[in-house]
Amino acid sequence: MKPGLVAFLIVLLSATTFVSGAQETLNISADNCTFLQDPEEFQEDTETRRQWISDATASVALMSAMATPNAAFNAAPMPRNNFIDEYIFGRMERDGIAPAPIANDQEFLRRVMLDLTGRLPSPAQVRAFAYDTNPAKRDAIVNALIGNVEFIEKWTMFFGDLFKNNGPSLNVNRYSQGRDTFHYYLLEALTLNKPYNQIAHELIRASGDNFVDGSTNWVVGGRIAMGPAQDTYDGQAVQVADTFLGINTVDCLLCHDGRRHLESVNLWGAGQTRFNMWGLSAFFARTSMRAVVVSQTPRYDKWIVSEAITGEYTLSTTNGNRTARQPQNGATRVGPRYPFNNEVPPPDVDRRLALANIVTNDPQFARAIVNYIWAEFMVEPFVSPVNSFDLARLDPANPPPAPWTLQPTNPELLNALAQWFQRDGFDLRRLMALIVKSNAYQLSSSYPGEWKPHYVPYYARKYARRLKAEEIHDAVSKATGVIPTYTMDYEGSLSPLPPANWAMQFPDTREPRSNRNTGLFLDAFGRGDRDQIPRNSSGSPLQALSMMNNTFVTSRIHTNNEGSLVQRMTRQTPDPLAIIEELYLSTLSRFPYPGEVIVASDTMRRLGNQRGAEALQWALLNKLEFFYSY
Repeated sequence: MKPGLVAFLIVLLSATTFVSGAQETLNISADNCTFLQDPEEFQEDTETRRQWISDATASVALMSAMATPNAAFNAAPMPRNNFIDEYIFGRMERDGIAPAPIANDQEFLRRVMLDLTGRLPSPAQVRAFAYDTNPAKRDAIVNALIGNVEFIEKWTMFFGDLFKNNGPSLNVNRYSQGRDTFHYYLLEALTLNKPYNQIAHELIRASGDNFVDGSTNWVVGGRIAMGPAQDTYDGQAVQVADTFLGINTVDCLLCHDGRRHLESVNLWGAGQTRFNMWGLSAFFARTSMRAVVVSQTPRYDKWIVSEAITGEYTLSTTNGNRTARQPQNGATRVGPRYPFNNEVPPPDVDRRLALANIVTNDPQFARAIVNYIWAEFMVEPFVSPVNSFDLARLDPANPPPAPWTLQPTNPELLNALAQWFQRDGFDLRRLMALIVKSNAYQLSSSYPGEWKPHYVPYYARKYARRLKAEEIHDAVSKATGVIPTYTMDYEGSLSPLPPANWAMQFPDTREPRSNRNTGLFLDAFGRGDRDQIPRNSSGSPLQALSMMNNTFVTSRIHTNNEGSLVQRMTRQTPDPLAIIEELYLSTLSRFPYPGEVIVASDTMRRLGNQRGAEALQWALLNKLEFFYSY
């Protein structure tokens, strides 16, 4: 970076820093419990997390020049677009908390496009939306985005994360061929808008060849190697509870009773027994997964999943991944029993089919996915972490005993949304549309009055979320106008993947293998591996260095890069103001503010249009607001 640009960058930009995730702790004495070594898996420090959400949002709102400190609130009640608003704003009015104003058009368009499709709007889209006088234009853009190609790609990535679809890994080896068929299954399911209960039903009861039948790969994902069969039955039970019910304590309860382990963490779990939880595992005791060698060079196997007529969950192990399973009160085996309502399937039926029916009719099934989707759009989930539901703390009509409190931020709205989603046929698109069309979602991230962290569960402003690694990659590509092409195919592929231009098209979070530099760039932003390493939105110096110095970014802002935005604009017009406006619209999805125009114009005058345009886009790509949906 040239010394002459220093003053420009200081005035134009916030420092290139990323708000780090809070270190949240919980004091639990459970040294003998493997699954409580990381207490954040079960419970977060709510006060710390809400302070972090508040600080991050305030920082992004300020740096995006949207903030209007000390402005007076409009005393009129916030208009209601749907029943979400009735619950959100009714609660705020009851408790005397004023909401932020509605976001302006540029802020809303950028937010809704990133949240629904993972892509930035184009300058033409920003201009058209800003000048459109149709009062229904926000609903219209939502309707246009939901179901388009980019929407399908983003939510295939989301469900790939939720269902942990990956290739070869330490714990589960579907091989890349199984990963591909699972990816295509999810892509097709979302393209067809399959009801979510149908997707879950198909995954839980799936049988067949996992290289051909994509849905079988979810069952394969529960396989636990190197131990007795009961380890795998338990692993599949954990998958059901965590993925479809948002209950992570099952992992703990499959090793020991909740008593003396979960009293400080989960009121429902503290009263549960290991024997009762084995009933969930027993639904998988007749599931067979047979490995078939497909190729020795390169080596890969496929799995044939089927359901046997006989097979029981026996209490007969002393080794493996969990503590010994020994007879209890004379019982040497455990039959299938759904531990959340004690439902027992009829004898001699396909157990996984019975489980699929029971799970998808459980009210907790709808609650869990509503919570997952709400967190994607609203940042603060109803229940956090999203898979830490405490079944004894959800009912506002039956609150838990002191000192316990109701767990969800808004239990009435959570239950109302879950019931609506179930009645509406488990339509994911309609659920997402309902959320983003609400005024609760459309509030500004700027808060004119004095903000207090305890406002967070009221959703009194729109909270900023840091973009996922793939979204940042795609934002850089689209903003600069230089779209890459990655080879997705590999030796031994059975379902050749077409070349990808966007990270949202990658089948898992370890692609692209064809470009190591891009992979390192994505890893710097915490994309995880869907196995050992979860996604992480915390900041790091490596992220700042990647944006400032990685050739994935720097090569795209030069006028000698054929097709780049700066090249196109500097060839198209000698007017620095036109160049400045286009760079702001393309990179930050908004028009520049007068003070920004003054600073940028001075830099263009001193450096010339070409070098000035390069410096300006580099600076905008490193601006704090670029990394957030706010």
